[in-house]
Order: sequence, then structure tokens, then C-alpha cells
Amino acid sequence: MGELLEIIKEEVRLKGAITFERYVELALYHPLYGYYSSGKAAIGKGGDFYTSSQATGMYGRLMAEVYVRLSETSGPDFVEMGAGEGAFAVDFLGSLARFYPEIYEKCRYFIVESARAMSERQKKALSSFGDKITWAENLRVLPEINGIFFSNELVDAFPFHRVRQERDRLSEIYVGLRDGKPAEITGRLSTPELAMHFNRLMLILPEGMTTEANLRVSGWMDEIAGRLKKGFVITVDYGYPASEYYSAARPRGTALCHYRHSVNEDFFERVGEQDITAHVDFTTLGLTGQRAGLEASLFCEQGQFLSEALPWFEESTRRAGAESELVRAGQGLKTLLHPEWLGGVFKVLLQSKGCSPGGLFSRVKNRAGELFPDI
Repeated sequence: MGELLEIIKEEVRLKGAITFERYVELALYHPLYGYYSSGKAAIGKGGDFYTSSQATGMYGRLMAEVYVRLSETSGPDFVEMGAGEGAFAVDFLGSLARFYPEIYEKCRYFIVESARAMSERQKKALSSFGDKITWAENLRVLPEINGIFFSNELVDAFPFHRVRQERDRLSEIYVGLRDGKPAEITGRLSTPELAMHFNRLMLILPEGMTTEANLRVSGWMDEIAGRLKKGFVITVDYGYPASEYYSAARPRGTALCHYRHSVNEDFFERVGEQDITAHVDFTTLGLTGQRAGLEASLFCEQGQFLSEALPWFEESTRRAGAESELVRAGQGLKTLLHPEWLGGVFKVLLQSKGCSPGGLFSRVKNRAGELFPDI
């Protein structure tokens, strides 16, 4: 922690106050000392936070059922962006190999992971799959994809700007030094993209509001769309449409730190030792995807999305003569599907290019129209 803090302080002394986005980039992704890139990120019971795949193996199992149906029109490729400890891939590929061996053989599985420490963990966890998986440091080096791009709790970890709506203008929150320690400083916007971000959303923030703007999703969507010839993009994360994200009900925004299964707003404590996140503005994801050629086909809660896979899961389990597993799956399913648990916390955005999910999710309350109500 001390080394990274000194690096940040030295950059501020040399260049002046840095954007909050730059601060988060250093705190999470500094090559040697960042929370993710150094391998300090701890996921699971003994770590700082859970993901759905860490909570229960049923997550990868149900997503495998979704993949089987969507791949009929999209193609056999599956790209996992940001694979954490590799738990999802273990459950996803294990389910395909056991219940759909012919589809497993055709599936090309890619993991996009920029942090070497994390990719080494993943390779160890997934060693039993041999050369089934191909690792890529970034999206640009992937081959042309016919299939699915998938991310789970990735976008919330993108570095983000913080802004504050003053009486007569929008200001940006920077990180400077006060008494030799990092501290918030407000100033003019570092880039006109910030004003354009809110203009595109046709929003004027309430006076006094502090909130976030994730400008990196645009380039991310462009890169995905550039590699996807035909298929789907599935983004699972916590967040809201812009109308909810930037409402007066959230005057302090959504930025938080996660440390040992607790949340705090101590952004300048435990630098490089804790996660820093902001919720996802799904409207911006949808708009940037549209500009890149992706259609927002479905937006809903995770519980509703995965519930559509339950009949497929039951069918394949019974076909394999594993009925006893249906009973054991109960608690895991409740964790994933219940609206007061992970089923309501996380949202799913399904975007498509050159194909359609058809009637696969016909029973889901599709909120895609809420993403762009007045835009």
C-alpha cells in the first residue's frame, strides 16, 4: 500500500491534481501494486466480495443452458471478459462437457484478462480443461467471433470520473494533496466528453449532486462490436437506467469501496488493498452499443433472465439421470433467482448483432424500453 500511495502522491506533485478516473486506474490496475493487477483482489468467503459464480456453481450451469440455446443462431464462440478466479468457466465448461458433449467439442472458449496475476490463477483453476481455453490480454487480439461476449461484474470495475453539479456549472472532482495526503479537489471538467455524456442522456443533474461518469464503456463497446461478426453481448452487473442512476434519490452517487465484505467511502484508505467500484449506467451501455451496431434486445433482472433457463436445466439433468441434483440445487437457485437476493441486485443487458434471441425470453419483463425513454 505504501509504495502505491507514494507513486500517486509523486504523480500529483509532478503533474498537479489528477482526475478521479486516473486515481482509480492506479489504485486498481497499477502493474505492480494495483488491487487487481497485483493479484491482491480477493473474491469469495475469505475475500472482499462475492460474485454470483463464487456464491454457487449453479450460475455457470444455468448460463451454459442459455449458451446452448443462443449459440444455435449466433455460433459456437464464447468470450468471457474478466474471469476472476475462474469459477464461472469451471462450472460453465464442466456443465457443457457433461450434459452437452457435442456442443462442448464445438465451443471455442476465450478469456480476456489483462492482469497477469489473475490469468495465472485462472490457468491453475482451469488446468483440467487442457487447451480448450485461449487467453487474450485484450479484445483487439481476438479472432473474429461468432457467438457470445459475456461479462459478470466487470463494468463496475472500470475507472470512472466523478463530477459535482454546482449552481451554475458542472465541476469535476480531482485528487490532489492536502497536508501531504490525497484529498478531493474540485475544478473545471478535464474533458468535454463529460459534458457530452450528460447531454446525450438529456439530463441536468440536481444541484449539489455528486455522481460518476464512466467514459470507458464507449471504447469497450466499440472493441467488442469490432470483433463480433454475429452474436450476442451479455453484460451482468449492478446498476440502473440513467433515469434512476442520476435521480435525486442518489445525491452522493454510487461509488463505493469493498473491503472484507463491507462497504465504505474511504477512497484514500487502503490504497491498492480494496476494490473501488461504481454502479453501471445501463443506458450509456445501450447507447454506446447502438452506435457500435449492437441492438439492445433485452434488459431485465438476473433472476428473471436465469429463470428462463430452469426448464432447460431440469430437462438436461433428468436426461443425464441426475435427478438427485435437482433437489441439491435448491439453495443455489434461490440465491441466484430470488428478487431480494442476487436475483434482484444484478441486471442483465442482452445486446445482439446479426441475429435475435427470438422467443427464448418471452416470459421476461423486458425493460429495454426504459433505457431510452426520452432519448
